[in-house]
Amino acid sequence: SYDLMEKILKVYIYPDGQKPIFHEPLLKGIYASEGWFMKLMEENRQFVVKDPEKAHLFYLPYSSLQLEIGLYVHDSHNMRPLSIYLRDYVIKIASKYRFWNRTSGADHFLVACHDW
Repeated sequence: SYDLMEKILKVYIYPDGQKPIFHEPLLKGIYASEGWFMKLMEENRQFVVKDPEKAHLFYLPYSSLQLEIGLYVHDSHNMRPLSIYLRDYVIKIASKYRFWNRTSGADHFLVACHDW
């Protein structure tokens, strides 16, 4: 039930990732919802835990908008650099922490409010 989830759900936020793509939300504009989600999660004390052993879910705190701003070449229609960047991040997480590997990432999530 929702009430039970609110009582027991725990989320670990990976500290890894370079700003501004990770851990630096944009809070204005049409894609602000992903930024607000990141900000509110990183400030949360009810669901967020510092100990990944206690987590049910694992949050990858990246901003699709910051990724676009930082890596996308305008009008190139080439998304490959963005996907390579995220792939490399996941490889880093999987090699540094054991949590990705125990479920192949099934208990990991990210929030991407974007139109591509």
